[in-house]
Amino acid sequence: MSSFYNSISSSLRSTEDVLVAVDALVVPNSSTNTPPSPEASENWHDRRVLAVVSHKDEWALAEEGALFVYKLSASTNSTVRELNVQNIYPIYGNFSIVMSQMRRNTLDLSVVSSKTVLDQPRSGFSLTVNPAKALVDGIEAPTFYATDVQSLSSLVTECKRLKETSEIDSQETIDISQSASHFNWLRPYIPRAAHPSILTSGPPDLRIVNKPLLQRLSPASAGLPGDDDADVQIIRDAWARDKARSLVRRGRRRISLRLGTFNVNGKMPSQDLSSWVQGTGTTATLPEDEALTAALPPTPPPKATPPRSPKNVTMPKNDDLGANASATPSLTPGSINEVHGPDILVLGFQELDLSAEALIYSTSTVREDAWCLAVFAALGEKAVHYEKLASKQLVGMLIVVLVKKTLKGCCGGVKVSSVGSGILGVMGNKGATAIRMTFTPPFQPDISTEDQYAAGALTLTFVNAHLAAFDEMVDKRNQEFHELSKRLEFGRDSEETETPNYDDDFGTQPGRPANISIYETDALFWMGDLNYRVDIPDSDFRTLLADEDWNDRLNTLVRYDQLKKSITSKMAFDGFFEDVITYLPTYRFSPNFGTDKLGYDRKRRPAWTDRILYVPGPDCNITQHSYTSYSQVTMSDHRPVAANFSVDFDLYEKSRYESAMQQLYREVQALDTTHERSIIKLDQSFLDFGEIRYCTHLTKKVVIENIGRIPCAWRFVPVQLDSPIYPEWLSIQPVTGMILSGEKIEIALTIQMDNRVAASLNLGPRDLSGTLILHTVLGKDHFIAISGEYLPSCFGNKLSTLIRLPGPIRSLASSKDLRPENHPLNAPREVMRLVNWLMGSDKPPKNLFLVSPDETTLDTIRECLDTGEEFPWSPGENAPAAEASHAFAYTLLRLLDSLIEPIIPALLHPRCVQMTSRDEAFELLDALQSAAVNVWVTVTAFLHFICQSSEDPQYASKIADIFTPVLMRDDLKESTAIPVSPVGKRRFFLYFIT
Repeated sequence: MSSFYNSISSSLRSTEDVLVAVDALVVPNSSTNTPPSPEASENWHDRRVLAVVSHKDEWALAEEGALFVYKLSASTNSTVRELNVQNIYPIYGNFSIVMSQMRRNTLDLSVVSSKTVLDQPRSGFSLTVNPAKALVDGIEAPTFYATDVQSLSSLVTECKRLKETSEIDSQETIDISQSASHFNWLRPYIPRAAHPSILTSGPPDLRIVNKPLLQRLSPASAGLPGDDDADVQIIRDAWARDKARSLVRRGRRRISLRLGTFNVNGKMPSQDLSSWVQGTGTTATLPEDEALTAALPPTPPPKATPPRSPKNVTMPKNDDLGANASATPSLTPGSINEVHGPDILVLGFQELDLSAEALIYSTSTVREDAWCLAVFAALGEKAVHYEKLASKQLVGMLIVVLVKKTLKGCCGGVKVSSVGSGILGVMGNKGATAIRMTFTPPFQPDISTEDQYAAGALTLTFVNAHLAAFDEMVDKRNQEFHELSKRLEFGRDSEETETPNYDDDFGTQPGRPANISIYETDALFWMGDLNYRVDIPDSDFRTLLADEDWNDRLNTLVRYDQLKKSITSKMAFDGFFEDVITYLPTYRFSPNFGTDKLGYDRKRRPAWTDRILYVPGPDCNITQHSYTSYSQVTMSDHRPVAANFSVDFDLYEKSRYESAMQQLYREVQALDTTHERSIIKLDQSFLDFGEIRYCTHLTKKVVIENIGRIPCAWRFVPVQLDSPIYPEWLSIQPVTGMILSGEKIEIALTIQMDNRVAASLNLGPRDLSGTLILHTVLGKDHFIAISGEYLPSCFGNKLSTLIRLPGPIRSLASSKDLRPENHPLNAPREVMRLVNWLMGSDKPPKNLFLVSPDETTLDTIRECLDTGEEFPWSPGENAPAAEASHAFAYTLLRLLDSLIEPIIPALLHPRCVQMTSRDEAFELLDALQSAAVNVWVTVTAFLHFICQSSEDPQYASKIADIFTPVLMRDDLKESTAIPVSPVGKRRFFLYFIT
């Protein structure tokens, strides 16, 4: 019997027993009859322990068994070896063991450390396991060698007995992960191997890693823990990757990028492209005294899904590198900072060649060479500092990457790809070209020669696409995006297809896919003529563009942009970011006479077809500094677009990262090899948030401590599968994680009482008590009780509710106390109080509704509306009253915007835009409910008063831009609804205030 018998027995649950255990060696070549060499018995890497484990179901009076294969591994004490489950073979059906005799001089396998050769039996037996199904896919059943004849006989006897008692048909194959009646007791013992992409420093798939961790876990609830085995692997892998990067990080580095896209309409270069290539002559250019290549001090790791990058972020200056070299070493060696401009320049062209010959067959590089020559010419005196790194052309699509010569040695792993999606779904008139590259930071001058290291690389992927044209083809464009996302791949090098030979403690890993997805990168940039149009009538579009008095005209038009709508609805480009569009549409211009006054072709509706988007990974931060078009370049029917970015990434040593990953997996290996219960302690299990008001933002924290001896994977779960984990007015961060023994973690619970949540609570129960369930793998569940009292607000209600309030909403005991439906108020008292206060001054202050007020004052006014208390300010022309006026005005605007339904419902908007006079507009009000009419007339009368009092001739237009989308809000729920002209709605509103 094996010396490890007691260790195996103690690792099993009470429902399982170890019947026999045998020490063995792995036979390297099962086809030979030669036993392992005598030295192999002293090599603990080659040793295995075979154990027959029995499970008895006392309710069904049945018994099942399995052959466990244990592998020895190192422990903290180098003289002691621990056992880890390497594989499990259920005993049923076609399971069998084939034995044959071998002869050699053997050693006592129970003597682990002794090197003394004793007199041992000269014969032994080989055992080849033929499993019905192995529970670790990809690991073939090996052949073992053992000498303990008595234990071997017992092992074979027990296996035969368990097979005979099995109730499973001999031809049936059981899927342990799915079966509810056979061998499900084995699930906790199945070793969970790490995915090879996790164990390497290469980037994971952005579509997976950017997805919230909780969404990647199996469905679970109270009493139904879900697939704990799969969940703990996902939690463990995410924890190990983040922890390893933080442990080996030696600082942060930054590179600068400039991306440009240009549909050249089949033209050869005939103009100066410097404005587009360099960004000269526009506000988009970064100041010349700000180096685009800069070093950053060490910073915490970024979140998996960072918020959209702000515009016009000023980059740190790095002019005096010598003075600061020791603190923040420069990214680039030598005199690179003497050359202003992006470190990497990526340009995408579409419709490079429109000839029919090129569509069928073309290998000519004439047009590519011409445009590359034009780009270098556009760089001017900076051209000598750049070099072409790579390019890829497919018919009319061309992508080119230029890098600074001083950084050429940092760039490697260049791969190119192209996919056609045009005619018949494969021709190259539409489709995409792509380039993948790595950027490895150079050695730093302040690091000694002995400490030089192989830095981890940043992987960048660039896609240049041309999608289907025409306004009505939005579904086709969305489909092409998904097709290109699948078909655009890069070939993997031979060394990349082989899984690294990590420590055998992790087991044998399956190989990687043959190709690399465009999403397997640290940052993905997607640009080109995406051809998305704007769903708005052509006449309205042109009217809006030409109306310079409409301050918000671009934002108004972008609301109808097909690409923005596709991203919001997750129909395409889900997870991509795009900066705010502040430039005029880039399509379609015409050199002919049939143009409007802005130069757009009268036969083609203008649109923002040329776009640049990006997806950041968790290990880098992308900041966008500019996004604009270049009207100076007029040779095509499109205008080129460009954007400046900076990418901040970790500086780390690749080998140290991989070593850290292995060490971290060893620290949590107990989750795979032991069945000891996780034990955690919460510092508090009850949180009282007290009174919760509208727009409240309050955070309380709970500390979790792992007081057990093994790591703990945990997650919050809902009470029922179809219910949320926590109430909609609460958020939890983090909602899942991993804690090592002795560690603590802080969980933040934050109240977010926004308009959406308030709308569901204002007439509901005020008691917000509830229970959160924190589920631990291999441990018990913990419960956190939360409580709070919601104080209703007039914000976030229906108009029909406000006019039925018997008094201030805070005094309403229940919905039963509302005024009868046939005896409502003429208008909400809260609206009337605000308008009356604002009308109390003979002369309203200037720029009312155009000045941002103090938020504290807003809160005070809202509290007075909710409680019925008097306002602490009296209307007048003194300074305090004038300042308060801006707060009262904004409160009125926000109250109207918080209404669940707009004053004029979306169904009436088509009729509103048909009105041609003030009289017709007033007649349409008869279609509204009386309360809506009273609010509309009251508010517009007040706005008419302040517009007449203003000295600004454009004041009424500015007010209309603000109030029209509030009082005549679009129906956002109906994404397929036909858009109503914003120009017509604005004109309708102006009838009442001018």
